[in-house]
Amino acid sequence: MGELFYIQEYYYYVIVFILFLLALSFYSYLGNKWKIPVNLSVLIFSILTVNYFGTRDLMIGTDTATYNRAFQFYEQSHVFVIRKDPFFDFINFIFAKYFDFQALLIFCAFLYVFPAYIGFKKIFKNEGFLVFLLFIISPYFVAWGINVMRSGVAASLFLYGLGLFYSEKRLSWKSSLVFVAGVLFHFSMLIPLLFFIIARYIKKTKVIFLFWLGSIFLAFVNFNIIAGVIPIIESFTTRVGEYATFESDRNAWNNFMIFGLLPVVFGVYNVVVKKYSDDFYKWLLNSYMLIHIPYIILINTHFALRIGYLAEFMMPILLLFPLIINSPLKIEYKRLKIAFLLFMVFMVKAYKILIV
Repeated sequence: MGELFYIQEYYYYVIVFILFLLALSFYSYLGNKWKIPVNLSVLIFSILTVNYFGTRDLMIGTDTATYNRAFQFYEQSHVFVIRKDPFFDFINFIFAKYFDFQALLIFCAFLYVFPAYIGFKKIFKNEGFLVFLLFIISPYFVAWGINVMRSGVAASLFLYGLGLFYSEKRLSWKSSLVFVAGVLFHFSMLIPLLFFIIARYIKKTKVIFLFWLGSIFLAFVNFNIIAGVIPIIESFTTRVGEYATFESDRNAWNNFMIFGLLPVVFGVYNVVVKKYSDDFYKWLLNSYMLIHIPYIILINTHFALRIGYLAEFMMPILLLFPLIINSPLKIEYKRLKIAFLLFMVFMVKAYKILIV
């Protein structure tokens, strides 16, 4: 119950933040001096989130106590030992020698929030706050921030790498370094990285979409053609468990409707029907579908939620990119309408927690 109230309190902060951004979105159509207040608001809220997640009690988040035990291991160790993920283990070792566990949580919360926002800014410029808003209201945001922390940080670093790649229009040493850092923070990020590389050579969106549809059929008939590689997948993924989505009544198919069906159908509609021709978006969409195929096939197993997040952390970019950047859809007062829609989505998502 304490964890529920912890999340509830954070949701109240989120509501205030969204309402303030709604007001600024409205003001942006009345005057030119709206960018600094928006950036300042996001900065303040990001610092608040880092502090809120980083100063949590050990009882908040089922993995927090586990991370504390790992920290204590390095406090008692005189030499650096790679236990699972080299980058995370090294940070753990350094903080155990010079700081305390709370400082480690704050640092990891910082790595979780800020790289993602910077990545969004590099792609979406002044409208990056809208993508960040979708990022923080997604069902996984709090869970990754206080529970499966390593995968959350790794995903945020990956988003920053995408931002660098997009802004530089190539795979530079900077973006390569960030992608590698994400993998070293949690080896599960190797899976989306591999599919991203594959998607650079398999560019037929229609063909990938057909395979994606085929995986849904296989899941419906419960024909698991990749059961033999489950141990390999398991070696790359974290123990997300039921808490990964927090709401205990959400099953894998409900999760798929939010993270799979909606983003993919929307993306394919833009690329195939509306002829949206941005190469980066096509690459992102194709990668998303390829990563999601094993998740769909395994959807009837307890492994599904363990690998679903390997695509789903990219959902904010996938959904908002064709609405903001060279959009084929002409939307008047776009910033205001998107911000209001996200507010309504969040209220529908959060009402059960807010009314407790």
